[in-house]
Amino acid sequence: MKKTERLELIREIVLEQEVGTQHDLLKKLEEHGLKLTQATISRDMNEVGIVKIPTQDGRYVYGLSKENKQPIAPRPKPIKTSILQLSPVTGGIEHMIHIDVIPGNSRLVKKFLLKEWGSHIFSLIADDDSLLLIAKSPADADFVREAIITHIRDHH
Repeated sequence: MKKTERLELIREIVLEQEVGTQHDLLKKLEEHGLKLTQATISRDMNEVGIVKIPTQDGRYVYGLSKENKQPIAPRPKPIKTSILQLSPVTGGIEHMIHIDVIPGNSRLVKKFLLKEWGSHIFSLIADDDSLLLIAKSPADADFVREAIITHIRDHH
């Protein structure tokens, strides 16, 4: 199976079935005769634009970001739907921003932030549901914070 066919299959599975973990997705792919490693599935999910989305009962399952419901294409811009909260400006750490995101979306948000405002960012550390952005200066942090807020507001 070609990579594009595999990515399309992953997209279809996520759209048609509730998939809560990468392990669940690996099992569903095995049912289609594909044996993949966790690293491969993680890269494929990232390429397809798969993010965690909330269900009506409060759980999170894999789904596609709103921008990526069509065939496999360039990365979506998930920031407007993925960011839950920005930290307030706090004395002593004015050059840092803590960003809470929907679980599983931090890698996509990180790429977006670096692409859009990388010249203002010294470092960006991401885990599953949050990011720590360290700006080059307090003024850069203010700029990025306002840019994020504007982006979210303009796209809701």
